[in-house]
Amino acid sequence: MSVLRVEAGISQKELRKNILSMLWPATIESVLQMMVGMVATAMVGRLGANAIGAVGLGNRISHLVWAIFQAVGTGATVLVARSIGKEDFPLARKVALQALMVGMILVLTLTTFIFVFAEPILNWFGADGQLFGLSVNYLRIVVFGMPFMSVMQIVGAIMRGSGNTRTPMTVAFIMNIINIGVSYTLIFGKFGFTAMGVNGAGYGAVVAQFISAIIAIWILYRPKFPISLRHLEKFTIDFGEIKRLLKIGTPVAGESLFWQFATIILTKWIVGFGSISLAAHQLGLQAESLSYMPGIGFSIAATAFVGQSLGREDSELAQRYTSEIFKWCIILTAITASLLLFLPTQILAIFTTEVEVIELAKYYLILMALVQIPQQTTSVMIGALRGAGMTRPPMINAGIGIWLIRLPLSYVFGVVMGYGVIGVWMAITTDVIIRFFLNLRLYRKGDWKNSEII
Repeated sequence: MSVLRVEAGISQKELRKNILSMLWPATIESVLQMMVGMVATAMVGRLGANAIGAVGLGNRISHLVWAIFQAVGTGATVLVARSIGKEDFPLARKVALQALMVGMILVLTLTTFIFVFAEPILNWFGADGQLFGLSVNYLRIVVFGMPFMSVMQIVGAIMRGSGNTRTPMTVAFIMNIINIGVSYTLIFGKFGFTAMGVNGAGYGAVVAQFISAIIAIWILYRPKFPISLRHLEKFTIDFGEIKRLLKIGTPVAGESLFWQFATIILTKWIVGFGSISLAAHQLGLQAESLSYMPGIGFSIAATAFVGQSLGREDSELAQRYTSEIFKWCIILTAITASLLLFLPTQILAIFTTEVEVIELAKYYLILMALVQIPQQTTSVMIGALRGAGMTRPPMINAGIGIWLIRLPLSYVFGVVMGYGVIGVWMAITTDVIIRFFLNLRLYRKGDWKNSEII
């Protein structure tokens, strides 16, 4: 198990080969990670709109936890990449250990809070009746998988910083196979088990996450891995490294929390539009992920290659990597966006047979298809900035887009003007375009090429 290191003076062909060798596993891993939620949605979609809404609400709350430990994961990716660029493997191992320790402390605290206060949290959304009961039960099940998922995500972040994206992809593949098998068995009551419905989807996710976390830890301790924790001389808390991790990662967590809290507010409004609107929104998000998952892979590649290039103090190489990544991102996004634009009904039919939900959700996919290229290229720009350690400016841009554009326009279009959930979707597309230009200005300014991490 090796690391992928950048080299000065490499040819364009070799540079492209490095990008693709990192990109395709990262993209597949992103798709597989999203498949955990997609599989659950597709299965419970056969149980009706309330079941879809319950899984959507439960997952929306659990995503708050992912936002918090994303601070740790991003910090680990950037600092490991910089260390690999300098060929300082002992420092990379130290960073990996600190990331795991601080990540577990954070996630255990948060999951305990969510389990205890599940009912008042979901009450705030305005869910009632069957939707409320299903959501509470599902949320209290999936919280047990959050610590395991955080372990897997942080180990994956460490691997990606070292240029290794194939191993996280393999772990994500195993997780999906387990999740599909266990969820199918428990949701529908196969092979002698009692049918558990929505709860079965929660148990399937937890079992898959637990096994995947065990595999991830085993991989991180393999002696052949250059930054294996087995090579550490001692296990100690290094507050200096934790501070560096959080300095880079906290703005990323802040950006994610901007998203999550805003999405919670939007979801509360959408719940008020009715169960069909909520189900259409959740299905639209899941279906759209087929398009933006590749963009996440490009963003990961940009972070790792920029981090390693700047670690060896080669800003020209960092620029060459990002330019090539932009080109491939636009090509692939044009293809996936076309699928959303021309085949929305067929894609949505994969997830549910509810005709009314499909007819409404198709408008979401059409609108999102029109802004996929600016959305995905924004993701690459942010990935490059993160690789340089510049995480605060993108957070500010996200705050502007989400809180000054997306939320106010959603309320005006959806609630005041009465367009309902379609008004919310119109506001989302407006936000995507504005944030594209904000981040383009930041990227083209070029300060990231000379960024230092203290």
